[in-house]
Amino acid sequence: MKNVLIKTTIVALTIMNVTAQNPGIKLADMDKSIDPCDDFYQYANGTWLKNTQIPAQESRWGSFNELVDRNYDNLKKILEECANDKFAKPGSNRQKIGDFYRISMDTLKLEKEGFSPIATYIVSINKIVNKNDLFKTVAEFHNKGISGLFGFAVEADMKNSNANAVYFTQPRLGLPDKMYYTDAKYESIRVAYKKHIENMFSLLGDKADVAVKNAETVFNIESQMADASMGRIELRDDEKQYNKFTKVDFFKKQSNLNFNLYITTAAVVNPFIDVVVRQPLYFDKLNQMVTSVSVADWKTYFRWCLIHETASFLSAHFVKENFSFYGTTLQGAKEMKPRWKRSLATIDHSIGEALGQLFVDKYFDAESKKKVNEMVDNLTTSFRERIKTRVWMGDVTKQKAMEKLDKIMRKLGYPDKWKDYTTLTITNDSYVANVLRSGHYTYKEMIDKIGKPVDKTEWGMTPPTVNAYYNPSYNEIVFPAGIMQPPFFDVKADDAANYGVMGSIIGHELTHGFDDQGAKYDADGNLKDWWTEEDMKNFNARTGVIRDQFNGYIAIDTLHVNGQLTLGENIADLGGLTMSYYAYELSLKGKKSPVINGFTGEQRFFIAWAQGWKTLSRPEALKQQIATNPHSPGNFRANGPMSNMKEFYDAFNVKETNKMFRPTNIHAEVW
Repeated sequence: MKNVLIKTTIVALTIMNVTAQNPGIKLADMDKSIDPCDDFYQYANGTWLKNTQIPAQESRWGSFNELVDRNYDNLKKILEECANDKFAKPGSNRQKIGDFYRISMDTLKLEKEGFSPIATYIVSINKIVNKNDLFKTVAEFHNKGISGLFGFAVEADMKNSNANAVYFTQPRLGLPDKMYYTDAKYESIRVAYKKHIENMFSLLGDKADVAVKNAETVFNIESQMADASMGRIELRDDEKQYNKFTKVDFFKKQSNLNFNLYITTAAVVNPFIDVVVRQPLYFDKLNQMVTSVSVADWKTYFRWCLIHETASFLSAHFVKENFSFYGTTLQGAKEMKPRWKRSLATIDHSIGEALGQLFVDKYFDAESKKKVNEMVDNLTTSFRERIKTRVWMGDVTKQKAMEKLDKIMRKLGYPDKWKDYTTLTITNDSYVANVLRSGHYTYKEMIDKIGKPVDKTEWGMTPPTVNAYYNPSYNEIVFPAGIMQPPFFDVKADDAANYGVMGSIIGHELTHGFDDQGAKYDADGNLKDWWTEEDMKNFNARTGVIRDQFNGYIAIDTLHVNGQLTLGENIADLGGLTMSYYAYELSLKGKKSPVINGFTGEQRFFIAWAQGWKTLSRPEALKQQIATNPHSPGNFRANGPMSNMKEFYDAFNVKETNKMFRPTNIHAEVW
């Protein structure tokens, strides 16, 4: 009896201690009146969904936005400190950040200037007299970070990942996707878009009838471009987009496109022999258009490209008109974000590593990086064990998969080597001038890579970013400091919650190396088939189950999720959640998970996962997401993967009669 009493006392003390821990989940967000076995997303987030309103400045609101907002508050403090630092050394990052922020906030100066900061570019466009001048102009635009006509990029060769390649691509269009130019359901958006272009030309001083005519000209040119461009699903096929030519052959083939003049004007001095053309049909069309479209109409198009790219950095009339279409019509936002947030986003985009270095010095600690690194170790171990148990894969393919997993590089928090902004001048002359000089810095940094080996220490996101990515050419997973914060990660929180959110995000990025696109790249980051024919057939059959599952979800009105467009992300969600579940089990080291607030560790793991995807979206934003975004809406990202997992069924005792139940024969299981 005595021993029993002692044992009971110890258990009671243990429960009391565990209950006092940070559970990492938000109990107040839950709606326990909902059966978790019928709609887990509503169960985990129902009270939050009922009581939360999307801020007027936002088109959607959720866990990611909450974290972005908190990071922004911290970043604002840095911006204000730099702006008020009268002793910042000229040329230092603090001086550049401070001047950039100060000039961006000077609305009196912006109003006085109107569009005068871009007047020299308008004069240059007006001087265009022939086709050669078109290519001088687009080169000058690209040199400042202004897009138009086509894209030019230098990055890792998809089939030789240690070497940089020169890429020619289709350009960004003014509407979100090529379907917006023709599909009947976007007619009202097309009408609004033409009116927006018209309004912009009016703000540039065009008379009313001329502005209407010019808007029609721009729309007709973009419509032709859109017709020859790849759509969202085609853009997910890297094999289709790897079309290698010698520079001589490609330039000769597109004889109306004076690429030699473009290269000279764009100050591309390093020689190159080959080019990779991502969308050959687009350039075939552009080759025709250069002749069929008049020089006068091309001048109108370039004026549009200029004002479209710079409107956000000019006086209030331009800013408001730009927001009216892109913020309200397309996304449903009711109000513009405060100027400081817009300025912050611009500075992060322009000199993000300078800002990020100050951010991590103040708001990111080594303990977080160490803990996340341990989680990556457990996730990798979990993934390795899962590969071993894949009955649908043969031993040869398994070995190749293991090799790839073992070679995945990890980047956590911030770069080991920071960018050097010494050559970038930031002054108090004008906001848009700073933006364009930053664009030139980025462009120059890019073209200097021609003929040089790939620098795989580079980062594709800035440290404050609330996001993560997998880069197939580098075979790397990257987690900026911005996302390694509560509620996604809290070094003081219970492991179940950290694995449920941050662990699943880590697993998500790892799985991207083995999704329907990542699986086409080998361990060294080369686009290369390393699968047996039988194993790839089995892989496609299994991923097809996920595609079909998500095709069945209705997001809004009669609009279904596009299971093919979202396939890679849905594979990664299922793989990431599965991998993280078993990594959490590994972290327990054979012990039973602790009960906190009445939930087992396994239950808290799934609650944390679902709470990570809580999202409210305006109808306009949700419709655009369905049409163009490779990510499914948050409720389906939460419920979809769990409905395929026996581990979830066991944690919450899901029965055949429950709505979350999916018959075993249609369970999706890949990794």
